[in-house]
This record gives sequence, structure tokens and C-alpha cells, in this order.
Amino acid sequence: MQIDAGQITLNLLDHHRGQMASHYQGVTPVGEVGGLLVIDGGYRLFVMKISGLNFSEPKEIHRPTNGKQSENGQPLRHLHGTLIGWIEAGQFVPDNLVSPPLGAEAFPLTANESQIVLGGPEPNGPIKLGTEYKTGNSVKTGLNRLLAQHIAVLGSSGQGKSCFTAAVLQQLADMPNSRIVIFDINGEYDRAFRKSESAISEGDFTCRLSEGAYQHTVIGEDADGAQGYRIPYYALGRQGLNRLLLPSEKTQRPALSFAIDNLKYVHWHQAEQGASLDGQNPVLFDDCRQNGATDANHAINILRERQGQAAQSWPHMSALSALVAESHSLAPNNRGTIERNGFQYGNVSPLITRIHRLVEDEMLRAVVDVSGGPPVKVGNLDMRAEGEHLVDRIFGSVNTQWRVHVVNLRQVPQDLMPLVLGSMLELYSQVLFRRGQGKNPATLLVLEEAHHYLRPVPDGDSGSSSLAYERLAKEGRKFGLALWLSTQRPSEVSPTVLSQCNTWVSFRLTSEQDLRVISSACEWADKREVSRIAGLPRQHAIVMGGTVALPTCIRAQNSDPTPKSEDGRFDSWNLGEEPPINSPLTKNKNLI
Repeated sequence: MQIDAGQITLNLLDHHRGQMASHYQGVTPVGEVGGLLVIDGGYRLFVMKISGLNFSEPKEIHRPTNGKQSENGQPLRHLHGTLIGWIEAGQFVPDNLVSPPLGAEAFPLTANESQIVLGGPEPNGPIKLGTEYKTGNSVKTGLNRLLAQHIAVLGSSGQGKSCFTAAVLQQLADMPNSRIVIFDINGEYDRAFRKSESAISEGDFTCRLSEGAYQHTVIGEDADGAQGYRIPYYALGRQGLNRLLLPSEKTQRPALSFAIDNLKYVHWHQAEQGASLDGQNPVLFDDCRQNGATDANHAINILRERQGQAAQSWPHMSALSALVAESHSLAPNNRGTIERNGFQYGNVSPLITRIHRLVEDEMLRAVVDVSGGPPVKVGNLDMRAEGEHLVDRIFGSVNTQWRVHVVNLRQVPQDLMPLVLGSMLELYSQVLFRRGQGKNPATLLVLEEAHHYLRPVPDGDSGSSSLAYERLAKEGRKFGLALWLSTQRPSEVSPTVLSQCNTWVSFRLTSEQDLRVISSACEWADKREVSRIAGLPRQHAIVMGGTVALPTCIRAQNSDPTPKSEDGRFDSWNLGEEPPINSPLTKNKNLI
């Protein structure tokens, strides 16, 4: 045997044939790359992971010797591997800095030893991730080890990410004090919280959780048997509206901040397309007209001096463009009178155009309420209170009764998803950090298809600005927030977010770019483990990080029922007729 800085070479006797070893529990392959062996170390057993095997002298082994080679007993097969830790007193300790004694014997692992090594640091934990693909041992983990830091679930479409996520969430949802918020991009997770697959097949769509423990909200119009909810634009607050409108830093952001701060003092007049302070005579406009500049300047000065009187309801979102235009373009001319300066207006005109474009976008209006409306507290237009109400509505509060909230985002257009969801996360981070540590219930936020919105977004100066979810990833743990990121393209997700993940579950990925991201962001992913990801069969994943003692290939846990993410039923093309509406092929179409 040879030992070289954690690299172990074992001699395999020729009569073993380098294939199987027998022991009291049966026979075990001993020459399989990726397999495990234990090396006798006296009071502890060193664990070695096989990385390769070879003939020591190929010319000699193939030379005709009439059996003399086997008679001299010289070992000609070598196993190469890496020391990954040791077993002592029923516990596995990951460590590659120790060395076994030279000349010690190696043995295959018993079933109990396999469970100790591959079952995870908490083999009796309440959460089952799956079964180890070689031994069939359950891989379990505890709640804090899984959720105290963030989780990344990666894999190409159809490899089992959603089913695995649903299986873990079903276990978490059964716990009496759980709090789970799911950003459901494709509207598939409501099905996973029904009673069972067999119940669904019989037409029973009852929820698996007790009454009040489950909530399903559709952002947009009523759909899938759930009540629709449009996000009030003013509830997004300053941070959310800045993320939605993307102003430039130098000129547009100050003008937008002024507009947001004074929004509660103005009334919108739809017919005149202008805003007023008294609710009767509109004097603020966004088209840089030449008449009425003196009246507009008087109104802006009232707002700057904090002399405005609050309205009774929030104005239309178009009022933002009028406030932006007038606050920045009004200036004295060389004659000493006030005019709307065209040059200064040009600095904010791109922002005004963005406001108009969003207000007129039917797809945005389907999910964001731009029309204004009454405040949550009668007679008090408080944007902070509106934001906290929205956060409590989506993410829950200390008084919330539900344990699982599925936020159906299927109606949010993909091109607007980074803006709309980015605005919501901006608001959430602001409220979360403002409330402080210990003031928020421990929450798991599941971000499905994260590559659509957890990515850098250019700001108004064409630079990449830091988003709220990056701060949530870096600091949310201290405020009781755990993130569960699920994505097909880790290369399109913010590297800052990925670097904060403590547990990685990677299904099959074939893109070199995605595999490089895993190598650079995950400290547990060595070259050999990453190379295995591209060849994983369906529903198999490599788990790395703090949840397991060493990178482990598992067959993912099945969910019952599964989310609505099954493959297309192309076999029905050959049936000769459309399958009946209640057949197994189409029963999910009308699922509530």
C-alpha cells in the first residue's frame, strides 16, 4: 500500500479478481469507481473513496506463465482512492488530513457503516432527501442543518427538480409550526398539496393540510380556483418603485424620490391627464407644456415646503410622471419668469416614458394595480403601512395562521418578471431588516425558476445594480429567512446568491457554463464530482454541502401527489382519438 498526502493506493490480491469481496452480510463490489472501502486503523476505521484502478505491470500480467503468476501471490491490481474521513464510536468524521497505518488491510463497508457514512450527519433527522443510489440507505437530515442556510436545487428541465422540491416541502408542511412561501412561476405546486395521488384520481382534490393551514394566491386575475390579487403599485414603496422603474442615479432617481414622497398629496384627473393639490384644478403635467408654469411652480413649492394636505386615496400611477416632470423641469429663465425648461425635461423624459409604458401595458396592469385606491388605514396615506400590509399578505406575519402559501405567478409576463418580483423582494427585504432580528417568524422562501428574476438587472445608467435578493441571501439568515433556489440555468443566477448556498442538490446538467458555475461557487464540488453531474440518470442527484458528510448520489424522494409538471402525453397521438377528459392522460387539465 502507498500513502501520498491523502491519496491511497491499495494492493488487490490477484485471486480476488478485483471484482467482489465476500463477508458475513454477503458480497460487495470492491473495484467500482466511486465506491467506498474502510481501512483498519485500530480504534477507528478510515474511509476511502475509490477513484480508479489499474494493473501494476500490464506486460507481466498478460504474459503466458502457466499459472506461475498466481502461485507467487504477487498483487498486480491496484486500487487508487482518496481518504475522506474516519468512523469512530458510531460517528463519521470528514477529514482528509489523517493517514492510516502503512500495511493495514481494507474491507468493504457493512450496511451499518454505509448508513453512518452516507446517511448524513443526522441519519435520524426528520427530513428524508432520498436513498443512496448504491446501497439504498436513506439519506436524512435535520431541520437546522438543511434550512439554517440556503439551498440550491439545480438541473435541466424534466430531471426531477420540482418533484424533489415538492417531496421535501410536503414533509416540512406537515410540521405544526412551519412557514413556507412558494413563488410558483408556472402554477404547478398547488397540486402537490392535495391529499394524495390516488385521491386525485378519484376526483378528490381536498388539501392535505388542515383548514386554514394552506393558502393559494394568484397574482393577477382569479384562476385555478384561487382568488386573484393585484399588487397595488404604491405598496411597493420607494425601493420597490425604484426597482420597477429603474431610474438613472444622477438625475432621474432624485426626481422619482421626490415624486414618491409627495404622491399622497396629489389628486389625479384622468380627463385632463394632470394632477392637482386641491382635487379640482390640475396644474401638474408631464408633457412640458409652456402655459401654466407659474401655477405648477407654486404647487411644487408647496410640496417642497411640506405644506401639502394629504388626499383621501392614492392617485393613479400616472401622477408619478407629472411630479417627476414638474419637479425637475421648472426653472427661471433669463427674463426672471418661471418656465418649463426643455433641456432639463429631457433628462427625465426617459423615466416619464417608462412610467407611461408600464401604465399602458395591459399585461402589467393584470398583475399590478396602477389605478390607485383607498389606503389600508382609513384617512392615512402611509406608504410604509401599505408596504408592511403587502409583506404580511404575501410572506405572512406573526399572526398568520397558514403554514404554506403558494403564490401563483403564472400570469406575470416573463419580460416583466425581474421587475415585478424584484420590486416585491426589494420591499420584503426593507420590511424584514427594518423589523429587526427576532421579530420575524422563521420562513422558508422557495424561489422556483430563479434564473428568470435572480439575475443582475441594468439600472438607468446601464450598469448592473445590486438587488435586494443578494442582501437577503447574505444577511437574511440572521433574520430567520432561508432561501430555496430552484433553477435550470445556474449560470444565469446571481453569483452572489449562489455563493451563499450551504446545500447543493444537482440533478443532470450538461452545459459547460453551468458546470463551471457549480465548480466555482460550491466549495464541496471537486472535478470528479462535477464531471458526474452530466451523466446522472433521471431523478438522481448529487447532494453536496453541509447537509451530507460527503458528496452523495441519491435517488430523489418521490412526492405524493406530484406537482403539475409532468411530461407531455405524446403517446396519446397514437390512440386514434382524443382521450376522454377524465382519463389519466387528461385528468390534470381541470385540476383546481
